[in-house]
Amino acid sequence: MLLLAFVIGATVILLGAGGSSTKITRVTSQLTPTTAKVIQPKYQQSKTATVFLHGYNGGAYSTNYLIKKAEQAGAAQKALVVNVYKSGVMAFKGYWQKSLKNPMVQVVFKDNHATQKTQIYWLHQVLVQLKAKYGVTKYNAVGHSLGSNDIVNQALTYGDDQALPTLKKIVTIAGPFDGLTGYLNTATERHVQAVAAKPTRFTRHFAAMLKLRANFPANVKMLNVIGDTNLGFNNDGYVGVASARSVSYLLRGQLAQYREAFYSGTTAAHCALNQNPQVAKSMISFLW
Repeated sequence: MLLLAFVIGATVILLGAGGSSTKITRVTSQLTPTTAKVIQPKYQQSKTATVFLHGYNGGAYSTNYLIKKAEQAGAAQKALVVNVYKSGVMAFKGYWQKSLKNPMVQVVFKDNHATQKTQIYWLHQVLVQLKAKYGVTKYNAVGHSLGSNDIVNQALTYGDDQALPTLKKIVTIAGPFDGLTGYLNTATERHVQAVAAKPTRFTRHFAAMLKLRANFPANVKMLNVIGDTNLGFNNDGYVGVASARSVSYLLRGQLAQYREAFYSGTTAAHCALNQNPQVAKSMISFLW
């Protein structure tokens, strides 16, 4: 039943269109002064904000672990939670000052079944507000599942928007970039990794992204995290390895750097990758 819900939901998200009721109509801010955390000297320190985004049917719990591990390592500090409501309200809550080093921003879509067109618009509006109200000029982005797609699609759709901060690094975790294609691929994992990342067939969604690839911002670095449960079908329980890898074909020649990180076994399942200590470690090392 869970898989059926995901497949149906993914189809709606990928192909649906947002309605007028999804527009941002009001922005609220509730900031509480607190003491800034000390960033450990082994990490690069900057004012670049890192935005975390969950996937379909996800929420704050989807990115809590990754944010917590970054704080525990002394690599970054959680600054804001941005709740985006279906009513059109975007609510910023937390602690912010322009001198913060390595601030993290957790984005939560309260309607976590919204169409992808709507989610892309919401993410764009969050980024615009971060620049306009909080002085964020550069940002990194971490996405889990369809949150990865939202991040890439936002950059493709609004790549030349001067109202946006500059995108520096992306971490995509279990992103279904070419939908659920390759879900039951019985080739060996080694073979799947060895062949070209170009999909054997393009979903309508992937084909649409290809048309926008020239819009992608320059000088962006990407870490693409891919899981395989090792049950013989080359998938993480939901997303095929081939689909997760297809982003490298989509953005070929557009990225300043592209890395893939493969994880196998039960801790590499779709809803376990974002709770995996090794994934968190790789993310921290890549971002900071």
